[in-house]
Amino acid sequence: MKVLLVYPGYIVREQPLNILYIAAAVKASGHQTRIFEITPYRKRPLWGDQYAVIKNEFLKAVRDFQPDLAGFSVMSVNTKISFMLATLLKEEFPRVPVVFGGIHPTVAPEETIREKSVDIICRGEGEETITELLETMEAGGDITGIQGLWVKKEDKIHKNPLRPLIQNINNLPFPDRALLRQSRLNAELYGVNVVTSRGCPFPCSYCQNKFLMDIYKGKGAFVRYRNLDNIFSELDEIIKTFHPSRFSFSDESFTLNKDHLRAFCKEYPKRYSIPFLCQTRPDLVDEESLRLLRNAGCDFMNMAIEAGNPRIRNQILKRNISTSKIIEAFRLARKFGIRTGSFNMIGLPDEDMDTMWDTINLNRILQPERIMCTIFMPFQGTELGERCLADNWLISPIDDSEVYYSYVSIKHPRFSGKTLFGYQGFFDYYVRLSPTWYPLIHALRYIYELLPVSTHHLPPLVRAGREYVIDLVYRAKGYLPGKGFFMKTR
Repeated sequence: MKVLLVYPGYIVREQPLNILYIAAAVKASGHQTRIFEITPYRKRPLWGDQYAVIKNEFLKAVRDFQPDLAGFSVMSVNTKISFMLATLLKEEFPRVPVVFGGIHPTVAPEETIREKSVDIICRGEGEETITELLETMEAGGDITGIQGLWVKKEDKIHKNPLRPLIQNINNLPFPDRALLRQSRLNAELYGVNVVTSRGCPFPCSYCQNKFLMDIYKGKGAFVRYRNLDNIFSELDEIIKTFHPSRFSFSDESFTLNKDHLRAFCKEYPKRYSIPFLCQTRPDLVDEESLRLLRNAGCDFMNMAIEAGNPRIRNQILKRNISTSKIIEAFRLARKFGIRTGSFNMIGLPDEDMDTMWDTINLNRILQPERIMCTIFMPFQGTELGERCLADNWLISPIDDSEVYYSYVSIKHPRFSGKTLFGYQGFFDYYVRLSPTWYPLIHALRYIYELLPVSTHHLPPLVRAGREYVIDLVYRAKGYLPGKGFFMKTR
C-alpha cells in the first residue's frame, strides 16, 4: 500500500521525529510512503488565496503518488491547515481514507473526528497502530476494532481504547530522515535531532504531558529509555548518510536518569568527536552531570525558566523549581563551558507587569546565549489551558497561529494584546541592553505594537507586511551584545 504522510507545520527548530518514526514503521511493514511538508511554501501570495500555492503543490503530490491512505500529524497550532488539506484530498479522492494522528487528536478526539474530511483518528503512540491498520486494510479486514483508533463507518464512530505504550522502544525502526530534504536536517539548530528516550514524568500545568500521563495510567511505564547500542547505531547511520556537524538530543529532560547519562557520556566520546546540544530542567543538573556532558562533547544546553516569579512558576505552572536552583544551574553550565538557552513565557494567568519583569530580570542575571520567549496559549489538554478556556480567554483561534512565538490568542485581564505582543518581540532587547537604553526600547516597542497582534483573518498583503516587520526586529537581535551561538528564528 502507498501512504502519504502530511506534516502541516514548519520545520524550523528541529525535524518532526514523530512523523518520521511513523514513516519508518510504514516502510518496515512493507509499504511505500512519502511525506508532504509545507516549509517550502512559508512565503505566501500577496493577494488572492494565501494558501493557493500550498494547495496546488499538495494536490500535485497526491495526484503523483496516488496514495491508498493519507496520514496527518496534527498539533493544535496547525489544525486549520490540516483540515483544509484533508478537505482538498477528499474532494478529489473521496475513497482515500484520511487519518489524523498526533497530540491534537489525542487530546481533542471528539472535535477532530467531527470534521467531515477526517475518517479515522489515531490517539497516542502510532507506530504499532498504523502497522496494524495497514495490514488489516490490505487483507480487506475490519478496521473498526483496532486499538488506538476511532473510526467512522456508516454514520457510527467506533471508539477503541488506547493500546499500551511501546515498552521496548529499541525495537522501533529509526526515523526515516531520507524522506526530508537534507536542508531540513539542519534546520535552526544546525544539527540532526535524535531522541534517546520517550516520556516526561513532570506534571507542569501548561503542558499536555500531564494529560498523556493520565490517559496512559496502567498502560505501561511512561518514561522509557533506549539502550546505548541502539542509540549509537542510529548515530552511525546518520553520520554515514548525512555527515552532520552536530547532534541535537531532543529528549524532554536529557539528564533525568543519572545512570543512563553516565553510561552515555562515558561511551559517546570514545566513538564520536561531533559536538551536541541537549535540553533539561534546571533542577536536574549538578556539577557531576555538567562535567560528564562537557567531557562528552556537549557545548549547548537549553533549560526552561518559563517564569521569573517564584509564585507564578511554582504555584501556577507547577514547575517546583526555586530561583536559586535556576541561577545555580546556569552558573554551573557556564563554569563548565556549556552555552545555555532559556525558555520563557509571558501573559500567564495571575501575571502582572511586575511578575513579567521578574522573568526579564532573571534572564538579565543569567545572560543565556540564546533566549526564547513565547506568549502563553491556552492549549486543550493542559490544566492551565482548560482553566483559561473555561474563563473565555481565547479571542483568536490557536489553529490559525502557525508561528506561535509572535501570535496573541488570549485576552489577558491585566495586559492588552498589544502589550504582550510588544514585550515578546523586544524581550531580548530588555535582557541584553543596559537600562539606560530602555527609553529607546520602549519607544521602538510602542511603534512595533501598532502591528496586528495576530494573523487571524488578515488580508495576505497585511499579513506579509506584519511578518516583514517582525523579521526585521528578530534579525536586529543579531547585533545585541552577547548574542551567543544560536539566534532564534520564529
